[in-house]
Amino acid sequence: MKQAKILVVDDSIAIVNSLSTILKVSGYEVDSAFNGSDALRRIHSGEYDIILCDIEMPGITGLDLLGRVRRDYDRELDVILMTGYLDHDYFIEAIRLGASDFIRKPVDTKQIIRSIHGLLERKRSRNDFSDFYQNTEMAKFQFVIDPARFSKFAVSKVFNAYLRQSFQLNHNLLNELLICVDEMVYNAFIHGTLGLSIAERMLDHSRMQQVIAERLKQPEIAARRLRFEFSINHQDNTINIVVEDDGPGFDYEDWLQRVADEPKLNLDEHGRGISMLYHLADKLEFSNGGKRVSVSKKILTSG
Repeated sequence: MKQAKILVVDDSIAIVNSLSTILKVSGYEVDSAFNGSDALRRIHSGEYDIILCDIEMPGITGLDLLGRVRRDYDRELDVILMTGYLDHDYFIEAIRLGASDFIRKPVDTKQIIRSIHGLLERKRSRNDFSDFYQNTEMAKFQFVIDPARFSKFAVSKVFNAYLRQSFQLNHNLLNELLICVDEMVYNAFIHGTLGLSIAERMLDHSRMQQVIAERLKQPEIAARRLRFEFSINHQDNTINIVVEDDGPGFDYEDWLQRVADEPKLNLDEHGRGISMLYHLADKLEFSNGGKRVSVSKKILTSG
């Protein structure tokens, strides 16, 4: 089994050296950094299983570092925060940023080893889950969205977390899939479910939200649903995403012809979604009068 790699970050040289020695004796590979900037450089160039970081550091604090890791790097990378005190505000902020665990100073080395062991076991369990999906012939899930609850969550964020945990996908493929999901679901909601006009879609955010709220008060519109379907087929090496709405549909053949005739990607507000799907998908299909759209992408493994 690969030796787990840990980055220890603290502005105290004595603490870094002490923890590094203990972790190496415990069988881990260890790197060290004495400030947040150095830690970010190491994270950018190296692959770590866990970051063990002090919260109270000058310049880039432990919370700042945690936020940067979650924003710019691996969202699955575990971060243990060390602190001499942990008041309510610090705790809530750390939880929101995605801290994996907290260790109080002065450091209890047995507690650190237990924490690291537990996090690595959870990581191995996630990898087992991913291995299961990677070795199935086909995986599929579906869900239905009530339009009144559409704004309460971001489908692409949920989908992103699911794909990252379950499948080993090439980074570029993952980004393209997330863009497709955003465009497909948003267009189904705005065009299919709500039927907003071009003028209504050009309103500022506040006014547009008022229009959406008024539309959803209409029983016919409130009764409409969005259906999302994802499947990955390892036999033909393909990912398929399908979104369907209960709206009136549209003349998709005319729009597809317009997009096909365009030499470049159309980023104008009107027609932007179909243009992006056309250029990003390996295969784009409409059915059921334009209410149902599906995209297919060939799988590229991570690397």
